[in-house]
Amino acid sequence: MIAIYDLLAKVMYDEERGVEYSPLSCMNDDSVANRIKIEGALPCIFVINATQKLNSDIALDFRRVLDSNKIDLLITFEQASEEFLPNVKEYVGALDATTQVFYEAPFLETQALISETTDLVYEKKPDTGVIVVREQGVARKDRYTSVSYGSWFASLLERDLLCQSNDYEFVTFIN
Repeated sequence: MIAIYDLLAKVMYDEERGVEYSPLSCMNDDSVANRIKIEGALPCIFVINATQKLNSDIALDFRRVLDSNKIDLLITFEQASEEFLPNVKEYVGALDATTQVFYEAPFLETQALISETTDLVYEKKPDTGVIVVREQGVARKDRYTSVSYGSWFASLLERDLLCQSNDYEFVTFIN
């Protein structure tokens, strides 16, 4: 994964689109951020050095977030086909499958995320109390990992913002 960071930390040019992408840098790990230093790099890459304990914390937090309805997932593809997609003129009038798939993909990916997440095995290690999330058979957990890590990042931001508000002293004034 560090090779991906190294690519993102440099100016990239997409010849096909004729677009230059500014470099990005790490916002939470100085050792990673110091690998490549380019003036003006936007610090927006959040590095997660996963350990069994951290993955357990992420799994528990993701469950808490889902249980408290802090994440709204898209409606099912069937619902979208009946209620949403017929109202999108670009979808209805599409002459090619690529355009239709463009509009269908978010709903299909959401269903795949839900299926993938429910098919995972969640096991609590008796000796450490750590939750281990693993695949069964040929199942994957790429979508689960992406969404749960993103949720973890959002939870950290939320905690940070809530803690910052505690830095101020509130006093009641009575006239």
